[in-house]
Amino acid sequence: MEHVGHRPRQSQASAAERHWLERWKAGDGQAFQPLVKPFLPGLMALARRHCRDPHWAEDLVQETLVRALRGLAGFRGDSSLRTWLFRILVRLAAEPSRWRRGEPKGGGETGLGDSEVPDHLGPLPVHGAIARELQDRLDEAMERLTRRQRTALHLRAVEGMDYATISAVLACTPVAARMHVLEARRKVLARVQEHLDP
Repeated sequence: MEHVGHRPRQSQASAAERHWLERWKAGDGQAFQPLVKPFLPGLMALARRHCRDPHWAEDLVQETLVRALRGLAGFRGDSSLRTWLFRILVRLAAEPSRWRRGEPKGGGETGLGDSEVPDHLGPLPVHGAIARELQDRLDEAMERLTRRQRTALHLRAVEGMDYATISAVLACTPVAARMHVLEARRKVLARVQEHLDP
């Protein structure tokens, strides 16, 4: 019998994800792109939260994909592929020395060869001086958060992840994940309110 408030466990993978994963494990190198492509916008958005320079953000996503490419054969499916990819990105973001080499690349070779997944995400359009000002204040407030708070809030507000999934990405308990989100929201709202008050 389920407890009140208990969420049923989400299926580990969609049918499409299982299809492409099986093809990849069967030796189809072309299966990597359609397997990870649905997760690119979310990975790129989170990378941009961690890196001020868009080129570094692209490098962080590319290095995440390289690590995923190398480790996919051993992926057991204990979590969803999406959670696994976000976990790789968060770990790399915490240790820039593991992936930053020299100047940011403005494109060029990614090391993925035929499995390269392009970044289709462009800058978000912002209209009007007030909207730009508010966006600047939000970005500034996000920058002042700790890395874990910033990541937790982004995963909750932008990616729509539940606390159990956020906890898997951050390697903490769901209660800790919820506290990171709540504290981040409190700090962001307080910071933005300073600029909204007359």
